[in-house]
Amino acid sequence: MELLAIVAHPDDADIFCGGTLAKHADRGDTVTIAHLTSGEYGGLESATDIASVREEEARRSGETLGVAAVEFLGFEDGRIEYTLENRLSIVETIRTFAPDVILTHYRDDMHPDHRVTSRLVTDAYYMASLPLVETPSDPCDPENVYYFGKPTSEFEPSVYVDITGYEDVKADAIRQHESQVEFLQSHGGIDAEFDNLVDGVAAENTVLGKQTGVDSAEGFRPFHETTRAYLE
Repeated sequence: MELLAIVAHPDDADIFCGGTLAKHADRGDTVTIAHLTSGEYGGLESATDIASVREEEARRSGETLGVAAVEFLGFEDGRIEYTLENRLSIVETIRTFAPDVILTHYRDDMHPDHRVTSRLVTDAYYMASLPLVETPSDPCDPENVYYFGKPTSEFEPSVYVDITGYEDVKADAIRQHESQVEFLQSHGGIDAEFDNLVDGVAAENTVLGKQTGVDSAEGFRPFHETTRAYLE
């Protein structure tokens, strides 16, 4: 099976679905993470320097999770806009990797980039299958989109993935984003929920796990409600 996580920033995939990605990669599925931006607003220094650091951190994190590819689409951090050009760029990314399943942000989120990413990916998912929508790659038809969300949003998962046994891999992947772990702890304010990023994420996964009788879990909401569970 092919999984494609399309996220706004480096570290988003690790925080929200890193255990799921590691689990699927470990069982032999092909996993790709596509970042719309390089996260250049996630720091206090030069945006160019921050982008370079965060891209390298994301590549190290991808190696930790065991993913097949880590991509950057070149959108501007904090300035992702809903445009036809951006939608077609994501259509092409979907067609390039031809995934069975796409993972992305839920529509209700405090971060504007997350909200726009959700809308772009949802609409690109539909357009990727249309033969008359022209991009360099051939059309493809992914089975479903699975959304992940933040505890501060209206997000309520209906699909839970047991990531018991992958907690340490997920934590190690998040720690690869060293610049962001430090920035979030010093930034505080509206990002206070992630002041202790690794421990906070682990605690959230423990809470989700208790809801389904396992030690640790990640939660998702599928775009289509189906009888087949593509994420396990």
